Amino acid sequence: MPYGKVYTALKRLVEKGWLIEVEGFPKRYLPRSPKEAVKIHRNFLESKFAEAEKAVVEELEPLFEAKDQTEKPQVWLITGFDKVTARACSMILDAEREIEVAIPMLFPGLEEVLAVFKSKLGYSSLKIKILGSPDVVRSLPLYNSYDVEIRLVESMFGGGIVSDKSEAMILLSIEKNPIAVWAKHSALAEIAHTYFDYIWKSAKPLGTN
Repeated sequence: MPYGKVYTALKRLVEKGWLIEVEGFPKRYLPRSPKEAVKIHRNFLESKFAEAEKAVVEELEPLFEAKDQTEKPQVWLITGFDKVTARACSMILDAEREIEVAIPMLFPGLEEVLAVFKSKLGYSSLKIKILGSPDVVRSLPLYNSYDVEIRLVESMFGGGIVSDKSEAMILLSIEKNPIAVWAKHSALAEIAHTYFDYIWKSAKPLGTN
């Protein structure tokens, strides 16, 4: 591996709190204690989330406030794997232009959702973007589709799906008994899209080192 990539990887570990850089030449790196490293890494993730939150609020709050208040948002709380899966499949089937999906972990019903994706790609020009953990990406049967972009991300705050930037479902919890918020409202969907896009830009494209 080139030295440049080694130092880049080491600097990332320092930034995230897992290593300590010792002054001097050549540079030396020492591991932190797991307890301290986890605490620092948690602060690192929280700061990244705060940056995303700030970007979303600053960009979209003026648009939301200026939007015609006669548009009545439909917002529903959805619970259970069956209902969450059914809503995700419905959103995919109804989408006309683009679907954005963030999948933080494997869950019951994922195979059904992927089957709907595959079926939809067979007869439409739908553009699909998927963010997933390494475990999730390894299970995706969509690698060879020109209309699917997949990127890897190590840490995600929940997951969800955005359809045509006009409909969104946000997963608040996915383990054991999933809870999701679904909304068919352009301003709310735009907020979800902006957060997805923020993570997408920093995620690793599939096939890169």
